[in-house]
Amino acid sequence: MVSSASAFAFLSLAEGSSLYSAHQGSHCYAGHGGVPLDDADTVIQNVTTRECEAVCDSTTNCIAVTTHSASSRHNTVPGDCYLRSDIDLEKCDTESQWWRSKWSTNRKEEPPPLKRNLAYHLFESKYTGLENKNAGDFKGDASFIFSCFTEFNATNNPEASMDHNIIEMTEVNVTGWGMYEKCNAPGADNRHHCPADGGDYCCTIDGPHGEDIRTNHTTTQLPGLEFSTHKLRGGSGGFWYSFPRESQGVTWNQKLLRRIAGKCLGDAWRTDAGGCDSCGEALDSCVAKCIQNALIVDNNITLLEATWDRVFADPNECPDVPTTSSVISV
Repeated sequence: MVSSASAFAFLSLAEGSSLYSAHQGSHCYAGHGGVPLDDADTVIQNVTTRECEAVCDSTTNCIAVTTHSASSRHNTVPGDCYLRSDIDLEKCDTESQWWRSKWSTNRKEEPPPLKRNLAYHLFESKYTGLENKNAGDFKGDASFIFSCFTEFNATNNPEASMDHNIIEMTEVNVTGWGMYEKCNAPGADNRHHCPADGGDYCCTIDGPHGEDIRTNHTTTQLPGLEFSTHKLRGGSGGFWYSFPRESQGVTWNQKLLRRIAGKCLGDAWRTDAGGCDSCGEALDSCVAKCIQNALIVDNNITLLEATWDRVFADPNECPDVPTTSSVISV
């Protein structure tokens, strides 16, 4: 068994639908954390995860679904769908290697508020703004950042370096939430490709077989929302956002609050973690592990978040990195 936090997968939104958090590997059924919607626990066969959720949306008293297939929200292989009127994730059967499981339980969740959201984004200092980019709240962005204690690589993922990049803190107001898009920096050529000479971030959604499909934005498109697919130990549950350039000023707006060096935040975490003397000078995976071991106590992220809040609140500890005439708001 693993905790519901570590089994948390993601939350995504299609316009007009409910928000669902997915707990991959969790099998919730009668007597094991799940309350079937009817006595027969009727199975809906040969449907995708999104189709299963759509049935739940249109069914009274349905608050979650349990699915069994090779499918995920980003892979439309059909399977079996079970509707749930109540779930207790701590009592569900959960496979230890949850990422390989064909079972998943997806629960309706409340979205974040529409006004005065704080969004954070790690990227190269030559950029600024959220247009055509992803961002996250503290939990969502921190879950990504701990995969970014790596050496800068302009041809892999230019954003994935705490030593090299900066973090912007932005206040965002939206009129609603839509489907999340993956927006990658020019030059990214790992799982997702974005041409270095394209001049703009590349925003995509998943195709029927998990392939990237480039999106065409509209002036009325809502910003996207998804539950973080990365795991922050003790802090899973953060939001990821995407912001279409074309609808800025219509469905969303932004106000830049702070712009700090990623290294300043990483070094502050390192200091608060006791220095991580067994690691080298670079902010690498050894330092990331040390920080989490020291500042996440019994799956409580309070200390980790306290450092984050302090450095973003104190321009003396982490000074603002100025924008210049060469900074690109792509």
